[in-house]
This record gives sequence, structure tokens and C-alpha cells, in this order.
Amino acid sequence: MKRIKYIIIGLVLFIPQVVLASPNATISTNASSIEKGKSVTITVTLSDTAAWNVKIAGSGAGTCSKKEADVTSDGKSTTKKFNLECKSTMEGTITFKVTGDITSGSGQTKDISLTKDVTVTKPKSSDNTLSDLKVDGATVLGFSSSKTSYTLSDNSGASINISATATDTKASVSGTGTKTLKYGKNTFTVTVTAENGSKKTYNIVVNKPDPRSKNNNLKSLSVSGGTINFDKNTTSYLIKVEHDVENVTITAQAEDNKASVSGTGTKTLKDYVNEFKIVVKAENESTKTYIVKVARKDEGGNFGKLSTDNTVKSISVTNYDIKFNKDTKKYNVLVDENVNEVEIKVTPNDSKSTVSIENNTDLKAGLNKVIVKVIAENGDTNEYLFNVYKIGEEGRKEEVIPPTTNDDNKEISSKEMNNNNKFNVWLVISIIEFIIIGVLIVLLLKKNKSGDYNNSESLKNNQNTYENKKTLDYDNLN
Repeated sequence: MKRIKYIIIGLVLFIPQVVLASPNATISTNASSIEKGKSVTITVTLSDTAAWNVKIAGSGAGTCSKKEADVTSDGKSTTKKFNLECKSTMEGTITFKVTGDITSGSGQTKDISLTKDVTVTKPKSSDNTLSDLKVDGATVLGFSSSKTSYTLSDNSGASINISATATDTKASVSGTGTKTLKYGKNTFTVTVTAENGSKKTYNIVVNKPDPRSKNNNLKSLSVSGGTINFDKNTTSYLIKVEHDVENVTITAQAEDNKASVSGTGTKTLKDYVNEFKIVVKAENESTKTYIVKVARKDEGGNFGKLSTDNTVKSISVTNYDIKFNKDTKKYNVLVDENVNEVEIKVTPNDSKSTVSIENNTDLKAGLNKVIVKVIAENGDTNEYLFNVYKIGEEGRKEEVIPPTTNDDNKEISSKEMNNNNKFNVWLVISIIEFIIIGVLIVLLLKKNKSGDYNNSESLKNNQNTYENKKTLDYDNLN
């Protein structure tokens, strides 16, 4: 009997057991904490479910709800997900609750009751302004939290100290501290980052006057074996030598003893064109490059084919519209009193040609004749003239008006301009007189309606007087 009993127990243990899955529900949110006014989404996941009847609701700092009830089309268990978005309306807590029942494909039913809380906080501050901005301990002149750009007076010091205070204590400030001043324009930025991450930048511009010499001209330039007609404003030269000249010595001296010169010395020549650059660096580190081209004959006595192309593809003046035309050789530019140099950009058609710009530094009040030279490889020169008119210094208000040019690119004479001005004055006077006459006519016509004949005679006399006056004025103008 015991043996039979053990056999029966063994059979029971080895018979496959059928386990029926139970339906289940879980909930999750896309954030555990949100700011007031923001939204949060809850996700309800039903697993091993063939039928469901659930309600999802949020209460407290935000209210929302929805119901979901349905069955699978084939009656088999599956996984379902339902989402509900809820917007917060106050600080506090949104409590989500999921209730109802779910049933598996095998018929097992389960009641569910799940909750989850989401915290609603006060919105982060967006204030990214400054309440104060100081340089070297003094509030910047004209400071306002809404004004973001400041230009300070010239400062010859080695550095400045920038300090700033954010309007909101939760905001952070960067860009403050001791700042080194370099010569010329210095721009410093102070950035305020609000609690919510938004940024605002304040700009401080400080100019440091540069007392260093900017003279980068050569005083002299010579090349052994050739002759140079040197001019400090001419930056390109061509020298031709025989084939037996194997090297040349370039000698140059700066006009200012504080400037340095590089590129001089003995140079070995190859046949045809040899190009050498002499660079002058002023005390303020600005540079000017002089180009010396030495054309050496080959054994047959030929210089090779030197380009004669000195044409220009384009010329532009920064901040000014000159309407460049390759056939127009003269241009007029009117600049403000604080402009000491105009930036002229020249693009030759031939890369072998060089460009020289003369008389473009230390512009004086009135007329400045700036010359642009495009020099071909063979030395041929193509010139453009820029009449740069600089307005007089503040206080004396020099009247500097660039002349109008006609189709022949010639300046209209001052006499013609004066005649035009006289005509314009006469025209204005005439218009004013006709207006006065018109007003008088209207007034007198009103009086005529009442039978005042004498007023009509007075009108005629007045009109004749004005006509005579107009004729006299025009004669005087001429």
C-alpha cells in the first residue's frame, strides 16, 4: 500500500501545473514635481487584461478625470495604457486616484484602487535684471535695469573692476571682477541668469586711448642694382635687372625710430618676377607692407610674360555706398568728424597685381584726396580718386558738402550750385506770397457780399503791390 501511495504522490508532482495569470494595474507620472500653471501626465498600465472598467481622476492642486471601459475583440488578455494630462492651478499637491475593476481572459476579476501624488511648487522667477551695475565702485552713469548697453568715458588705466547686483536674490551674475584694458575699444559683458534659466546680458564699452605711435611708414627704401622713386605712401615697386644679376640687397629705414622693419637684406633671384615684402610695424603694432618686385631676365634676355592687367573687380568703402563702376574713376564720400580713416576694400581682377592706398590716414576737416592705385605685374598703374569730405570739428561746424557729379563724372561748379540755391529761395518766397494773396482774396470776397466796393479796389491795389514786390525780390536774387 505504501508503494502505491508513493507512486500516486510522484505522479501528482510530475503532472504539469496550469497557472492562470491574474490581471494587474500600475500607475506612473512623467514628473514628481511641477510648477504652478504647468501640466503633468499620469499613465495607467493594465496588464493581462481582457476587460476593464476604470476611472482616472486628479484632485487638489489640479482637477481632471476620465473613464475607460471596454473589452478586447478576441477576449484574450493584453496590455493596455491610458494617459491623462492634468494642469495645476495652485501650489500644493495633485492626488491621482485610479479605481475600478479589471478582468483577465481566463475570467479572473480584480478590483483596483491606486493613488499617486505630484507636488505643485511656486513658479521659478524669470527676473534676470540687475538692480545695480558698478565700475570701480561707482554706479554706471545712466544705469537702468532695462538698459543693457553702456559706453564709458575714456580710461587710460591698466584695468577696471566691474561689480553687479541682481534684482532677484535667486538669480546668478557672471562676468564681474577685474578686467584688463587693452588699447582701443574694450567690450565686457555681464550676464544675469534667472532662477528659471533665462538670461540677460549687459554690455560695457570702455575705450583706452593709445598714446603709442602709429607711424608705420618707411623713410627710405632702396634696392641694389636698381632705382626706386620712393614715396612713403606708395607701397608697390617694380625693378628690372639683367640675367647676370643673381641677387639684390634691399635696404629700408622706418620713418619712426620706434617702429621695426622686417624683410630687408640680400635676396637671391630666380628668372622672371621675384616678389619681396618689407613689413613696417609701428609702436602700436599696426603694420604696413611695402612690396618690391624684381624682374630678372632669362638667359635669352627675356623678362617672361608680365601681366598688364591692372583692372579692378570691385571697390567698396565700409559703411558707405559708393556704387562702384570700373569706368568711374572718382568718388565722393562724406564722413563724420570723428572718422580718421576710411576702410577701402579693393579686389583686383589679377592676383598678380598689387594695391596701394595713399593719403588715407589722419583725415583732416574738409577735403581729403585719397588715391587708390592698382599696379599690374609689369608696373602699369590704374588710379581711382576718392574725395573724402570730413565734417568740421564740433563747435566750428565747417560746412563741407561733397559736390554733385554729372554723367561725365565732373563736379558741378559752386557758381551753378549758388544759382540753384537762389532759385529755390525765390520759389519759396513766391509760394508764401501767393498764399497771402489767396487769404486776402477770400477775406475781401466775404466783405464784397455786403456791398463794400471800396474793399474791392483795395484788393486790386494790394495785389499789384505784391506782384511788384515779387518782381523786385527775384531781380535782387539775380
